[in-house]
Amino acid sequence: MNLLTLKEPDKNWDEFVSTHSSLVFHTSLWGKVLKEGYGCEMRCLVLEDNNTWLLALPGMLVGNQFFNVFYSLIPYGGFIGEKQFIPEFSKLLERKAKQERIDRIKIVDPKIKKPQDLSDFECVESYRHVLELKEKSLDQIWKDYKPNLKRTINKALKSDLFFERIKDRKEVDHFYELYLASMKRNRALAKYPIDLFYKIFDLLTPELADIFFVKYRNEPIAGIVVIYSEETAYYFHGGSSTEYLHLRPNDLLFHNAIKIAKEKGKSYFDFLGSEKKLSSLIQFKDKWGTKRETLLVFQKDIGTIRPFLGKVALGFAQTPLGTAIQRKLTTTKSGR
Repeated sequence: MNLLTLKEPDKNWDEFVSTHSSLVFHTSLWGKVLKEGYGCEMRCLVLEDNNTWLLALPGMLVGNQFFNVFYSLIPYGGFIGEKQFIPEFSKLLERKAKQERIDRIKIVDPKIKKPQDLSDFECVESYRHVLELKEKSLDQIWKDYKPNLKRTINKALKSDLFFERIKDRKEVDHFYELYLASMKRNRALAKYPIDLFYKIFDLLTPELADIFFVKYRNEPIAGIVVIYSEETAYYFHGGSSTEYLHLRPNDLLFHNAIKIAKEKGKSYFDFLGSEKKLSSLIQFKDKWGTKRETLLVFQKDIGTIRPFLGKVALGFAQTPLGTAIQRKLTTTKSGR
């Protein structure tokens, strides 16, 4: 068995993905979004035997000359194909990482439910919230909302808030301002550059993605990005103005995004993963009548010194000072 490296996913890659996965994040198109929008290199790894592809793992290289991470993938990645070959793949992956000076391997695969499936990796549990749409009418979906959520949506509907899909690329700038405002309010890393959202708009909308606004007096005060796979709508990211949070624009945003996903024939609305320590975010996702699942995040360090230094740097980046510096750099880079 050999482990092939594809730096540019080709037609063969997409044919393999279409046979084994319905996840849009596995496709070469999503790889193009990340490469051009995030400014990273892509690595699609393929386990083959006698010219037959058995198992694949798409990923992105994130880092610099001091510390590099192979990340599969934003927001979901993981294995494609015959999962019984994961042990063989894992051994070859570690060898490949050493050859390419990769210091950490990180895999987010929602289909892996047991830590022992990647036994040589460290495993951290987080939560994933999924709302089932397929077997429910819009009335049934509404019925499953928490009572307080219904009240806030009704309040928003009676106010001067207006929900709409963005149609002009220039409006991505307004979305990014809301994204940065939310990151500042939550003291979180603004890890996504504006170019990523430009590429989502350029390459995925309207068939595979939407960016929605809630406006107040014709001013965007909240926005979300939703990405579509064959069966599932995924909440990718969002942002909102602190000044208008009392109007509950986020509740109105998600309510309408869920309705549109249902109208598109999607079976699920996926709120994506949340670290267990983020209790407020988890409560927000719980109130929609979602099913809370365990999402396993796998990580493996290659070597000791460079991963340790990377951990120290990440720890600083997550402090109030570190996040403030990072937001300032992101704002400067985007011209704000």
